[in-house]
Amino acid sequence: MYKLLNFDRGRNCLKHLIKVFKVKELFIPYYLCDVIRHTLFEENCKPVFYHINDDFMPACDFPKNSFILYPNYFGICENNVKILERIYPKLIVDNAHAYYNPPLGIACFNSGIKFGYGENAYLWIKNTETMNSEYSIPVNREWQKKCRNKFIKLDKTYSGMNILKIKRRINYENCFPFCYPLLAENIQEADRIVKDLTKKGYTIYRYWNTMPESFNEYKFYSRLVPIPIAEVI
Repeated sequence: MYKLLNFDRGRNCLKHLIKVFKVKELFIPYYLCDVIRHTLFEENCKPVFYHINDDFMPACDFPKNSFILYPNYFGICENNVKILERIYPKLIVDNAHAYYNPPLGIACFNSGIKFGYGENAYLWIKNTETMNSEYSIPVNREWQKKCRNKFIKLDKTYSGMNILKIKRRINYENCFPFCYPLLAENIQEADRIVKDLTKKGYTIYRYWNTMPESFNEYKFYSRLVPIPIAEVI
């Protein structure tokens, strides 16, 4: 039920979608890489921003037939994706942090760069003309197993100090995320954790750009420590 296309980058998948569906306006979250926003501007598509709550769900309702972009944050939000898919028929899923997740929504795309596959991205567009699924990507089963085990290891280590309640969000058997999101209690604690992890050789990035402190998402920008799965020993 999905048509599979190959591109070099996730942003080019999105550009193709905008052209195919003639998207003039797209709802996107404030908490998102600004590459998405720039991509919309390049395609003369108007971004309409929305907030998310503490469960990474949209904090508002959308017009039923709107085009909505929802990112599978850190690769742990597939349950959120499934809920939104049932409500909004024009949901577009950004699986940049969830390379191996199966397609959902009217369309979805991923990015191979973050998972060591170079400049390679897959785009799935729902094909209503056939019920034969064309979902197929190269799968490294050994990597998947290691990824899941590393994620579980991190959760056992940090769950006591993680404000995010990971276990209620994911199914470990189908969890192959890009990183482990650790939300610290305060900024000082987050900075301490980053310092300790950096000393151990981890590369810690801040997701994504700064935003007003009045935004609910500010806590994610200022206190969330994304621990890269690939660097876990």
